[in-house]
Amino acid sequence: MTRITVDAVEGEVDYDKEMQKFGIEKIDAYLKQMNNLDVLYRRGIVFGQRDFIRIFEAMKNKKPFAVLTGFNPSGPLHIGNLMILKEALFLQKNGADVYFVISNDETYVFRKADTLEKATKNAYDYVIPDIIALGFDPKKTRIFVSTELAKLYELAVKVSAKTTFSAIKAIFGFTNETNPGQIFYSIMQSAHILFPQSKEYGGPRPTVVNIGIDQDPYMRLVRDIADKLDFIKPSSTYHKFMPGLLGGKMSGSKPETCIYLTDSQEIAEKKIMRAFSGGAKTLEEHKKYGGNPDADVACQYLYFMFEEDDRKIKQIFSDFRNGKLASGDVKKYLADKVKKFLGEHQKRREKAKNQIEKFMLRN
Repeated sequence: MTRITVDAVEGEVDYDKEMQKFGIEKIDAYLKQMNNLDVLYRRGIVFGQRDFIRIFEAMKNKKPFAVLTGFNPSGPLHIGNLMILKEALFLQKNGADVYFVISNDETYVFRKADTLEKATKNAYDYVIPDIIALGFDPKKTRIFVSTELAKLYELAVKVSAKTTFSAIKAIFGFTNETNPGQIFYSIMQSAHILFPQSKEYGGPRPTVVNIGIDQDPYMRLVRDIADKLDFIKPSSTYHKFMPGLLGGKMSGSKPETCIYLTDSQEIAEKKIMRAFSGGAKTLEEHKKYGGNPDADVACQYLYFMFEEDDRKIKQIFSDFRNGKLASGDVKKYLADKVKKFLGEHQKRREKAKNQIEKFMLRN
């Protein structure tokens, strides 16, 4: 049974069913009119949208628009988080100002860190350097830690006056046992999303939030509030979940399911070689009957981001299905790519630690 909340995802996700349930539309029509698409778009990993027409028209007409996305700093980022970063980077290259909120408040109220101070420390030790290391333009990128920006609190106060608890309860399904901080955070998240539209930052203007479908309740809430505060209803895009190393969902709180951006090359390789295989039980059977690349974790990681060449990934999938390529071969190919990425990224992250203030939004 599938269960999706803003705090957890359990079971297999039927994306078409969830799109119908929440009124999310396919993004395909816009992608057909766009050039130099990132692999996330080309392969249907970014699959849905709300009001993307505003963003599409802004890109086409070279008008100002913004991207708002972010992370809860429960610990180091993992490779699944790269989807959000890669999409934001693609949109920045197409004209967007990018805003990253580091939600230390979310980390604490959803009990993903023992203290608020620990969540904040994680933000500066891990998350912010990793963002900068991906190559974002400091002139068009602003990063802020949720509890450190007084202007954000002012906006949250205004947001709170434009909704009711019954509306929040209906969207999120909160119960009498819900932590009040989680209710409070739903207001803060709306303020995060609307913040790039503040007049002092060039707003109101079209803004897109790139998220997983589990975060959609926040979009429904903020879209109900936006025009009451004279903001443009924010747009959103939705990406599929990258599978965990052992199958099922990837989780930053379960090291065995993911590769952290702080993992050494040796640890990353060991994790990959232990990953769930879509191949047959024995090599002999695999050569005879082939395997399922849609279930094979290494094949999927290549498909999601680590093999950019569309012809190459098509060949890998074909050879795996036909038994010409064994699970161990695909894992070794993936491991080499991930190790190279981690080696280069970790060097850039060390340099990024000295550039943090260039990107930070302060009071």
